[in-house]
Amino acid sequence: MNDRAVFTEKAEAILDFVDVYRVLKYSHLEKFFPDDKKIVEYLVKHRRLSVSPDGVYISTDEEARTDKTLMAALSVLSDIFEKVKTHTKAVPPAQISFLTHNGDYYEIIYVGYGMEAMVRASFETRLAAKMRNENHADITKRMVIVENADQMERLHIPGTTRFALVQPDGSLTYYRARS
Repeated sequence: MNDRAVFTEKAEAILDFVDVYRVLKYSHLEKFFPDDKKIVEYLVKHRRLSVSPDGVYISTDEEARTDKTLMAALSVLSDIFEKVKTHTKAVPPAQISFLTHNGDYYEIIYVGYGMEAMVRASFETRLAAKMRNENHADITKRMVIVENADQMERLHIPGTTRFALVQPDGSLTYYRARS
């Protein structure tokens, strides 16, 4: 492949990535595409990508709004990205679903403070539906983001391997889930 074809292929991959999540932090994009800063700059210059006035966010749409739950999920994804084979925006209550290189399927779920009962009920309903057909065991692993440490004790979501606690500055602290 010639240089132009490689450049175009990488630019399309970046645009597809940003388009899936609509808005993400510029720092996340740099983690997901560490060697492609010039391509991102080219896409911004040619108005294929938009950077927020403060330089923190990047999007394919100037009017797109940030979503704190998705930003937290993207932070988790960026922290473990070397283990991820493929990923996409997920069906609620999950934010992101991904497949690891060793074949494990994960969901990243954000549970806002006060939403524990609703999320728990959602999973109870899903499990009840799966149990009607015993061929569909729930093998999904889950990483659950919470806003308050007390939530970890109240959440009993099947397959939870880790909790991530959102700090006031938006950073995450990880905790191993109890079996």
